[in-house]
Amino acid sequence: MLNKRLSLLQWLSLLCLFVGVGLVQLQPSTKNTSQKGTTEQNSFLGLLSVIVASLMSGFAGIYFEKLLKNTPQSLYLRNVQLGFVGVVFGLVTMYLYDGPSIVENGFFYGYDFVVWIVILLQSFGGILVAVVVKYSDNILKSFAMSAAIILSCIASIYLFDFLVTLQFSVGASLAILAVFMYNKFVPNRPTVL
Repeated sequence: MLNKRLSLLQWLSLLCLFVGVGLVQLQPSTKNTSQKGTTEQNSFLGLLSVIVASLMSGFAGIYFEKLLKNTPQSLYLRNVQLGFVGVVFGLVTMYLYDGPSIVENGFFYGYDFVVWIVILLQSFGGILVAVVVKYSDNILKSFAMSAAIILSCIASIYLFDFLVTLQFSVGASLAILAVFMYNKFVPNRPTVL
């Protein structure tokens, strides 16, 4: 779609990244099902939902990259256009679920310094993702997001007493290996005479 060629080792690095991040994100299962409030879970439906969501996210990322690279509008105009759609859906959902409370207390009720910091960080992150996609590609953005997941897990060790398991260590190692594999084995571009 975007005329990007990947070598076999780059495809293998993407598979390695997929497995690595999956291992990092999976929580070890506990066999204790006697807790109150547990619900029946369908593993096949959950796996199918994750696969569909991943495919949709991938195609959306490719479309976003194509929009940023192949249209004359600026990066900021595209962000405003995409953000507008999110604002409309967010406002409708907000008023459907919390309409009476918002009318009574106001839109910004409960906002404090931390909430404003989170809003600013999310806004900056959205612009940063757009810059990365415009000047590199969607795959690099995926590698960066995977690294962020692993760094978040490492920060959780110190902040939340997260216990490092063999599963986490193998997953993190695979993801780091995938980053090096992807960048090391870039296919040569054919020369035009």
